[in-house]
Amino acid sequence: MVKKNTKCRICSRRKFTKFLILGPQPPANAFLRKKDLKKREKFYPLDVYFCHTCNLAQLLDIVSKEELFRNYIYFTSGMPKISDHFKNYALHVIKKFLKPNDFVVEIASNDGVLLEFFKKRRFKTLGIEPALNIVKVAGKLGIETIPKFFSERLAKQIAKKYGKAKIIMANNVVAHIDDHQDLCRGLNALLSEDGVFILEAPYLIDMFENLTFDTVYHEHLSFLAIRPLSYLFNLHGLEIFDVQVVPVQGMSIRVFAGKKGRHNIKPIVKKLIKKELSCKLDKLGTYKKLALRVSESKSKLMALLKKFKKQGRTIAGYGAPAKGNTILNYYKIGTDILDFAIEHLPSKQGLYTPGTHIPVVPPDYAKQHEPDYYLMLAWNYKKAILEKEKKFRKKGGKFIIPVGDEIEVL
Repeated sequence: MVKKNTKCRICSRRKFTKFLILGPQPPANAFLRKKDLKKREKFYPLDVYFCHTCNLAQLLDIVSKEELFRNYIYFTSGMPKISDHFKNYALHVIKKFLKPNDFVVEIASNDGVLLEFFKKRRFKTLGIEPALNIVKVAGKLGIETIPKFFSERLAKQIAKKYGKAKIIMANNVVAHIDDHQDLCRGLNALLSEDGVFILEAPYLIDMFENLTFDTVYHEHLSFLAIRPLSYLFNLHGLEIFDVQVVPVQGMSIRVFAGKKGRHNIKPIVKKLIKKELSCKLDKLGTYKKLALRVSESKSKLMALLKKFKKQGRTIAGYGAPAKGNTILNYYKIGTDILDFAIEHLPSKQGLYTPGTHIPVVPPDYAKQHEPDYYLMLAWNYKKAILEKEKKFRKKGGKFIIPVGDEIEVL
């Protein structure tokens, strides 16, 4: 089921321009079982709009959150390097903001990997996670988790039962939320007066600097930058007081916000807003140029892949991330080009990519079916993958990086 928004989720104005058309596409995590391959898949518009008032880049065609998230196959604990990232994240938060017995809440807590670091140090923790299959995994770690979507109503219930939270974290989820006004009302209801809301999300500037348009899929309703977020928080008596740019999922921002006047605002906030304006993220023309670059990149990659296939080369996908399915469906890359995609997450192995039906196999499969080239769909782990696959590259194997103005072959 899909609904069409008619107003901006931040400023509520109705003046938009569509600038990027990637669809229709199936939901990026709607992997298929073999028996379902002949069934009709659901495809939805995947178009990005620019708001002329607050400048938020956003989807207006909203797929039901129950369809997208109730049975989710992304497990945080299965992602390479994420444990180190979350450990450093937790240690920073503990050192900077927490006292013994403080209450820490995570929205979209997944399988509880981040909260586990806080729980081990005896802080009170609570996860909020709508995916029932993932909540069961979190339970095995001993992480108390409420199997619901975050809302103002739920926030009030939690505050009444558990007390106010010193820290509320939301990692790679604010962009998934359609009702940002309800989110902020919920934050105000649950956050203590000196509490801190921390969100982590891909940074819109990365899309412009590195052409990472594959972060556009139906789960990602908004493409975040500091200026639109500041606009949103200011509407609700909140303010951003610090930002860290972190090298995860490409380039991400970790935003620290609290109730107005409760925290000293760091210079980095104004510095990043100034950078966004210098990048002309407030101008429609900037976004139209991005769309043109995406189209040109598509032409370059497809010409390269077709050349390799004509030469009799074999190509496979490296990784089967959600973002990879945006590329596969927009470029119409199917089994005529990719023989398979290797994926280390057991929850995806044995399935087929949505829309393009490429078989997803465990890494061991490649030992007997090694391709000449890998299309690196999980490009955000490029450094780790190249390090891991030294042997493959020494034998002459190559990696194709599918995003960027110029296509890299390494």
